[in-house]
Amino acid sequence: MSAPDTKVMERARRAACVAAKHAAAVDLDERFPYEGHAALKAEGLLGLSVPGEYGGLDCDARTAVAVVEEVAAACASTAALLLTWAGPAGALAAYGTKVQKNRYLPAIASGDCALSFALTEDHCGSDAGAIRATATRAGDDWVLEGRKAWIGNAINADLTLVAVKTDPAQRSRGVTTFLVDKGTAGVRVEEMYSKMGARGTRHGDLRLEAARVPATQVLGEVGRGLPQMLHSLDYIRLLTAAHALGIARAAHDSAVTYASERETFGQKLFTHQAIGFSIADCATWIHAARLITVDAATRLDKGEDIGAAAAMAKLHASETATRVAHAAIQVHGAWGLLKGNVAERAYRDARVTEIWDGTSEIQRLIITRSIFGRG
Repeated sequence: MSAPDTKVMERARRAACVAAKHAAAVDLDERFPYEGHAALKAEGLLGLSVPGEYGGLDCDARTAVAVVEEVAAACASTAALLLTWAGPAGALAAYGTKVQKNRYLPAIASGDCALSFALTEDHCGSDAGAIRATATRAGDDWVLEGRKAWIGNAINADLTLVAVKTDPAQRSRGVTTFLVDKGTAGVRVEEMYSKMGARGTRHGDLRLEAARVPATQVLGEVGRGLPQMLHSLDYIRLLTAAHALGIARAAHDSAVTYASERETFGQKLFTHQAIGFSIADCATWIHAARLITVDAATRLDKGEDIGAAAAMAKLHASETATRVAHAAIQVHGAWGLLKGNVAERAYRDARVTEIWDGTSEIQRLIITRSIFGRG
């Protein structure tokens, strides 16, 4: 397995140092991580998946997962921005026209074009074929109608990749992705959600009402939206695994520090076997989750299909993060229940990673189908 790019990791560590200083405030105030975002932009990390010819870092997957883990260990909300940028940027780089790439990718790489990805609707999440938002051809334009839910970074996005039905009768084969610019008439962000974890990632509803979008803004081909999304989701799930790893690492580090400093019955807390063994278990779980994630990243770098491998990484890492954060709270005792405690925040952040970008149940479904040759 190759090692992460050392120069890129130096950038990641600098950005993480900035993000860490504001992580508690971002969570408690439920606000956008402006400082972390500025640090990511300054270090060029928002161009993680943008090709070098457009000013991006063009990182291999092995480096990308290491970057996300490093930043997530400092601030889960800041690290989530890397996922929000990487998925749509990767899709645009893979399927966009030359004109679309020249227009958007340099600004995405510099951090001047904020991204969002609108797939989910209130009645369907992982069942992309069930979306109801539509687009109807009107001369040189398409007219978009519908409502999207749980759209990350919707309120800040300069460009949103919106998946809608251009041929509802074809179900999943009738899905098309559009590049929708901020300020497009008929597009507005509505309710913003208050979440238990990753509270600086602003999610909300996106309303489409007779929104006219030029046909030149179709990503790739009409009716090819689902394969594009699945391609992006594999990569996003891999990065979500790394995101969960960083959260687990933060929780574990907080437990190690506390157990090294706290004394009970005249001894350091970690010398009590129950505590020491719990921390040892957590270290082992994190190591195993990292190996699974790095293996999936290495497979992607080799050009292999990582559908099942990414699902395994996302499943194991996200559930590991929750498990580790739970154990870290136990180590802290009552202090672990307080707002502002890293373990308490990590527990809430970890639970989010088990849900978004495909629940644990969906990951198990993907893995099952790969085993039995049905997916």
